[in-house]
Amino acid sequence: MPAIVIGGTPGTGKTKVAKIVGSRLTVETISLGDLAEKEGCISAQDKARDTGIINEDCLVEAILDIVDDKSKRIVIEGHYVDLVPYGTVEIAIILRTHPETLRERLKERGYSKAKVDENVEAEVLGVCQLDALDAFGEEKVYEIDTTNLSPTEVALMIEELLKTDTTPIRIDWMETLEAEGRLDEFLSD
Repeated sequence: MPAIVIGGTPGTGKTKVAKIVGSRLTVETISLGDLAEKEGCISAQDKARDTGIINEDCLVEAILDIVDDKSKRIVIEGHYVDLVPYGTVEIAIILRTHPETLRERLKERGYSKAKVDENVEAEVLGVCQLDALDAFGEEKVYEIDTTNLSPTEVALMIEELLKTDTTPIRIDWMETLEAEGRLDEFLSD
């Protein structure tokens, strides 16, 4: 059962894009955040970071139950896509957004300054990218810059990636921001 996984930092468009991709391909879309909540895989709340703490073993078991039970393609989206078993993954898409735009999106969501800063820094450092590359390898991981694209445009790009054999590109915000002389604006001390 091939899974199309869509990951990225909060605010990059994962949920909207995954729903569109799932709808266009007429396949089920699973949110790992919703799955963790439904299956009781949130072991505690991190009040300082305003987030749930995921019991990874529990979530992996819940993912395995879903992928073992399916005989067709599925879209899986979330922040923890690196927990999806390698053998079930057809392609991993990591959505990236310029840190300045991401900062504004997260502020609009009402995130605390600390949570905004943490997520922007994770985007600059490419945390989701590195986790995906470690879990799935260079050949399965593709990145899309969603900064100036609508969710539908991103979904269409994913459909094209599924049809063609292209070389994955890598997005390096550290290099971009360093060249602009702005890296320090996005990293904490």
